[in-house]
Amino acid sequence: MTLSAELDRCVMCGMCSQHCPTYQLTADENESPRGRIALIAALSSEQLNADARLQSHLEHCTGCRACEAYCPSGVRFGTIMNEAKALLPRQPSPSMPSPQTTRWLRLYQRSGLQKITRASGLLKPLGLAQKENLLPRIPDTPDWQSYYPVGPEINHCGDVALFTGCIANVFDREALDASRRLLNALGYGVHVPPAQGCCGAMALHNGQPDEATALAQQNLDAFSKLDIEAIVHTASGCTAHLSEYSQQLPDGQDFVGKIKDISQFLNGLEWPAHLPITPLHKTVALHTPCSLQNVLRQADAPRQLLQRIPELEVVPLAQNTRCCGGAGQYMLEQADFARQLREQTLDALDNISPVEKPRQKTDTLVTSNLGCALHLAAGLRERGQTTVVTHPVVLLARQLDTMD
Repeated sequence: MTLSAELDRCVMCGMCSQHCPTYQLTADENESPRGRIALIAALSSEQLNADARLQSHLEHCTGCRACEAYCPSGVRFGTIMNEAKALLPRQPSPSMPSPQTTRWLRLYQRSGLQKITRASGLLKPLGLAQKENLLPRIPDTPDWQSYYPVGPEINHCGDVALFTGCIANVFDREALDASRRLLNALGYGVHVPPAQGCCGAMALHNGQPDEATALAQQNLDAFSKLDIEAIVHTASGCTAHLSEYSQQLPDGQDFVGKIKDISQFLNGLEWPAHLPITPLHKTVALHTPCSLQNVLRQADAPRQLLQRIPELEVVPLAQNTRCCGGAGQYMLEQADFARQLREQTLDALDNISPVEKPRQKTDTLVTSNLGCALHLAAGLRERGQTTVVTHPVVLLARQLDTMD
């Protein structure tokens, strides 16, 4: 569907504004979906130029797409924003972590240089403190096998493929490996195609549709010859983008039909009795990423999955329908807005207490998107809090008695 067609569908009723995180922060109509659509309409008809002020209003959008869920006209705001970004001056291509960069960052952490640098106070005057604080511990990243078969004592139920992506393959390796182990334990062989790459979401959101399409085609080719039931991933932001490949590629429908969030796929499986799950007597807070809620429409999947752990109390955050400000590159490029949104989310976390020990704060925050996890973990460190941010599959995998 073209940009003009999407714009024509908008009746400008304003029902979306009350669900827009940036409008809630500013009460500025230009920071609402309706206001942005008006700006984009004027830009596309050449009534307005793409000056710095107009660009800032568009770039402040987190891309949470909460507006889509409440739009009575079914306007695809994400499509409008992606096409509008291509009308703006070309931005530098988003860079993925190369193996060499990853090795240097790992050395920076493990040599003690990170502690020295942070203690020196040099990062703040250089304008690097906020970005450096987002850096999590970088684990070892051994090469993946192309296929992980189920054990000889387990009934083989079928095969699936694991999408590893780029950022997740480095910073969310624990969740990817936990997913692979869970799938094997449940009887599924796991393919990890070596030719796969970045999902392309950052390129598309950065106004580079051709680069995004090329990345999408690379992934289509990498998975196309596999005899699999599903393609699963751990980062809901990437999974949401994968689920919309058919908007970029005419032959992407079969691929899209197999895309599943890992919690969604695991919930649909029959769990055999030989997989006893160790009880976990604690309370965890649950954060729901926008991509899981507004695009994949699987907001309840992580909670359902965690309910398999006996004695675990899962409490959703009060702000679970509001963007936390992670949003991919947003936390780097729009740091002020991202920080304000994060503070709202972390304030909601502070208000969660275990039922049996109401004065004791929960020590675990669960989320299904890597960007949200990095952003929230950085905020917790800034607050001096020791709350651990983890993925639901990691929590579940730890409680299985028979994991390899």
